[in-house]
Amino acid sequence: MAKIPVGLQIYTVREQMAEDPVATLKAVADIGYAGVEGGTPSGMTTDDFLAVLSDTGMQVIGGGASAADLQNDIQKVVDNCGALGINTVMMGFGGNLSESEWRTSVAGLAKGCANAAANGIRVLYHNHAHELEQKVGDEACLDYLLSNIPASDIGAELDVYWVKTGGEDPGEYIRKYAGRTPFLHIKDRAPSPADEECPFAEVGHGILDWDDIFTSAEAQPGVEWYIVEQDRWTRPPIESARLSFEFLAAQGKV
Repeated sequence: MAKIPVGLQIYTVREQMAEDPVATLKAVADIGYAGVEGGTPSGMTTDDFLAVLSDTGMQVIGGGASAADLQNDIQKVVDNCGALGINTVMMGFGGNLSESEWRTSVAGLAKGCANAAANGIRVLYHNHAHELEQKVGDEACLDYLLSNIPASDIGAELDVYWVKTGGEDPGEYIRKYAGRTPFLHIKDRAPSPADEECPFAEVGHGILDWDDIFTSAEAQPGVEWYIVEQDRWTRPPIESARLSFEFLAAQGKV
């Protein structure tokens, strides 16, 4: 089986991107990442962004879109994807929705995802903890969403940190949505008491069961990318990105 390529969600290095996006992208490439997830960074044109990626041998993995644009302005999404040369966008809902608002939001998203599919755009839902902690009827919100929108119209961009933080088992969720999870967000949770300072940790430096996560991901069809993301750090974020990549290299993933 071919190795699953490893990319970086550029939100991880957002502070350095704001200071010097070209140098930061080159640093990400120097670590060894094969691609980045995210739209054109602030302060760069799309042409310049793509040129730097081309020069460094990286690619854009995917971008983002709002549920409102998917439903009401699909051409904007199509145009953004066309400019970046991608066909995949991720989206998510905030955690302040009531059960009835979840039902209404999922119904609207279903229409938006159908619009996207009709235009050759793949939509992935990126979870946080609240979709596992909250329910619609007897189902966790994430399961409700994925069971009420056809797999042909939406996939999952499971975030293993947030699955764990939401009280569920990441490997179990990867297996549950086998064939429906092309992108897997990988980040780790710091062990106690370090999690009180910063709950996030570099991949392999926390409490998640990476053997089970990797085995589950690689046993199922269709996982196209591991995407490292770290929301907060206790060291310079580019160093966090390096430590995560080095762990993956040590595990034979790159």
